[in-house]
Amino acid sequence: MTVPAIDYTDKDFRSLRAALLRLAQQRLPEWTDQSPADLGMLLVDMFAYVGDVILYYQDRIASEMFPSTATERDSVVDLLRLVGYELSPATPAAADLTLTFADPSGPQTVVVPHGARFASRPPSGAPVEFTYLGPDLALALRSDQLRAGVDSEGRPVRRYDNLPVEQSRVIGPAVLGSSTGEPNQTFRLPDQAVFVESVVVEVEEGAGWVVWDRRDSLLFDIASDGRAVLSHPEARHYQVLVDGTGTAHVVFGAGRTPPVGAGNVRATYRVCLGGAGNVAAGAITAALTTIPTLQAVTNPRGAAGGSDAERADHAIRFAPFAFRAINRAVTASDYVALIQRTGAVAKVRARSQAWNQVDVYVAPAGSAGRPVPETLRRRLVGYLEDKRMAGTLVRVLDARYVAVDIVAEVVTDERFAADTVISGVEAAIARVLAFDGVDFGQTVYLSDFYAAVEATEGVVAVTITRFRRQDQPALDPDAQLAQHHLPPLAALPAFLRDAVSLDVPAEGRIELGEFEIPALGALDVRLREAR
Repeated sequence: MTVPAIDYTDKDFRSLRAALLRLAQQRLPEWTDQSPADLGMLLVDMFAYVGDVILYYQDRIASEMFPSTATERDSVVDLLRLVGYELSPATPAAADLTLTFADPSGPQTVVVPHGARFASRPPSGAPVEFTYLGPDLALALRSDQLRAGVDSEGRPVRRYDNLPVEQSRVIGPAVLGSSTGEPNQTFRLPDQAVFVESVVVEVEEGAGWVVWDRRDSLLFDIASDGRAVLSHPEARHYQVLVDGTGTAHVVFGAGRTPPVGAGNVRATYRVCLGGAGNVAAGAITAALTTIPTLQAVTNPRGAAGGSDAERADHAIRFAPFAFRAINRAVTASDYVALIQRTGAVAKVRARSQAWNQVDVYVAPAGSAGRPVPETLRRRLVGYLEDKRMAGTLVRVLDARYVAVDIVAEVVTDERFAADTVISGVEAAIARVLAFDGVDFGQTVYLSDFYAAVEATEGVVAVTITRFRRQDQPALDPDAQLAQHHLPPLAALPAFLRDAVSLDVPAEGRIELGEFEIPALGALDVRLREAR
């Protein structure tokens, strides 16, 4: 039975009504008829009702003034903005493609143009588009840029590996509105899930469209040498802010403003699907842009780095660390706090290998086990460039995933279908090691799996016969028995044989290194007859 919540305040209807009646007894002792039909009781009830409503909203307003008690996302956004923390918007997933070309009979050059589009072909739902954002790429098919191979039919082909693409769609140039020439003008971008770093704003100033500069702050900017430089009043600067609904707004300052005009402010930007863009390996199979002699396209590894807009509770937890870092990366915790602000990272740890070297271990947003795409790796290194200490070498490395193999023997209730129970057990075990629920250096306990399996409907009993790291060799029971001068496994009684043959650490846990993340490896759930 749960403990009921205790309200320590007296601001509800009943408390206000009782207080009014006590006051009436002191001030109006001659009023003795307090029946529900009395007009005075009607007035008391009405005042108590109105007071209850007013005090409720007053408490709500007071709660919205503090991040720890705020319930509205808009309030969290505005409060954290006061300390310079912006909630991360949706970020696009990135992937590396392998392009397969027909083997030419002679020298031939193929160009992969900037903006080339590729897509997945899901069995259901809309395809997920990816775009090549680099410069035009000229490929000499007979050069060392490509490797030789054969296709499924044994025909010679040439393959180009690691073409970086990003899950996004280009919008614009789209007219945002007309400038009135007034300071602090704001224009709303019509699309959701805008990738803020991609926004390019142009203003028609009479002699053509002029590109303005996007800044994180309209008051100052961080120069390449790390110094804060105040913005000049005549600088063509704007800022992109995202509100609590995920809508992006282009904000101009009080200095130089766009001149008065009709439809003279436009923007080009990219929109993304966030976490939905983290497609699996082999999902990207279509080229929407025509590329000569291209036969096939695929992504050998799953896309990663795509994330939805930052949750309010996550921002409340990490904003103090980012505020303490003050946009400077000195300690390992500074690197962790700053990398978390990019939004494309699910988990991160940092350590200093030497006085001038910092290694940042990153697990990108998406499923477990995916390496950091090169596009995201370069973006993270560039993000830290003006924040690291002078002379410090920063390396962005892949997190070390440790696969945990599990074999479980389950006794099922005969009233339940065995296949249904096994599926439930597999899902329960997978939830224990779900990517969102694990972290760096987390110890994996055998008891957690027993608890998860035994809570599955239809399970009578379970014995986990294997629980070990996949990168460690399997135990040899006979060799272990021989070390202790004991008879071989076959010579032992059945109950001892069952206990000794378990491939489970004696301490019932698997301890991981500081930069290792547990992940589910080989899983085998078997039926066992009740004994």
